[in-house]
Amino acid sequence: MALGAPQSHTGGFFTTRLESVMNWARESSLWPMPFGTACCAIEMMATLCSRYDLARFGAEVIRFSPRQSDLLIVSGRVALKMMPVLIKIYEQMPEPKWVISMGACASTGGVFDTYTLIQGVDRFIPVDVYVPGCPPRPETLIDGLMKIQERIRRDRPIAAAKASPALPGAR
Repeated sequence: MALGAPQSHTGGFFTTRLESVMNWARESSLWPMPFGTACCAIEMMATLCSRYDLARFGAEVIRFSPRQSDLLIVSGRVALKMMPVLIKIYEQMPEPKWVISMGACASTGGVFDTYTLIQGVDRFIPVDVYVPGCPPRPETLIDGLMKIQERIRRDRPIAAAKASPALPGAR
């Protein structure tokens, strides 16, 4: 039975590219790892409630283990002492992985220009999408998630694997 084919369909066939199926599966089943502090975390939690329903976008399975997540959502202020923990969480996530920096504090330090707070998490970990606001509305986080899904949809994992050089000594 082909993907998306109706039950009454008896003949014919279904063709697609393997990359398209892989990207469809990846974009439809993101597992976010929340790293929330302060007011941005409250807005991130509101995105999961029935009014905004992040489940419509395939990202309702919130995981609090980095080994089971592929999307890191950093929301709120990040203190200098917390940064090694955030880096460790990012490193423990399996590939492919994506990062959303949610709010002014996570993206630029916001109004807190002090020596104790990080002035943008992108100085330590790569960020794929920035969600603006102080705090950003749930709709803005959903828009950021949709931008991640667009990026996944355009990804070419098989072509990238073919283009990458082989490991030394591998045959």
